[in-house]
Amino acid sequence: MKKTVFCIIAHPDDEAFGPSGTLALLAKNHDVHVICVTDGGSDPRFHKIGGKKLSTLRVEELNASARVLGVKHVHMLNYRDGTLSHNLYHEIAEKITVLVKKHNPSFMITTELRGISGHLDHVAVAMISSYVFRENRAIDAIWYNCTNKNSSNLMKHYFIFFPEGFDRDDVDLVVDIKKVFLKKVAAARCHKTQIKDALRVIAKWTISPKEEWFFVEKRREPISLPTSFIP
Repeated sequence: MKKTVFCIIAHPDDEAFGPSGTLALLAKNHDVHVICVTDGGSDPRFHKIGGKKLSTLRVEELNASARVLGVKHVHMLNYRDGTLSHNLYHEIAEKITVLVKKHNPSFMITTELRGISGHLDHVAVAMISSYVFRENRAIDAIWYNCTNKNSSNLMKHYFIFFPEGFDRDDVDLVVDIKKVFLKKVAAARCHKTQIKDALRVIAKWTISPKEEWFFVEKRREPISLPTSFIP
């Protein structure tokens, strides 16, 4: 029986721009679920493309990306992009906990606690995911996706503040994604409403090592990893 993995993200595209290579590898022998907390749209009254709401398009793009990566389960919590404030934390945590009890994940993946980019929705989801992990003792581990200093330097003017990345020796797990790199690129290209950002990150990936980095907090051993995870 396949073990279940949860990847908890803030927005449609966070799965592709983040740990998509790892998700593609895991999908070969795990049951991977992506839980997306927002629908990727801000105020839906003012965002339509070709007659469709931006949020509708972004959910369609997420589902297309999931198919590319081999992810068969996408759960939308349907909060509005940019609204994940403190007063929603417990409500969101409870919704994720319902899914935890239903699907019994062995481990969870989310962003590191600064949200990689400093985006406050990312930070909120990382904090909420950490709480869910702490409160649900059956989950073996949580993996926090992070980036390197070179990548953060390239993106430092993207937001008002982009936290500095890490050195390779700082992290707990380095995943070799060379075998699924083309899937990672294809998943990013699925996000057509975000194509400017997609092309920016694809260009960065092309000149970077084909790796994804994680901090890992384990509750118990062992965690079964595909042999392709060995760098």
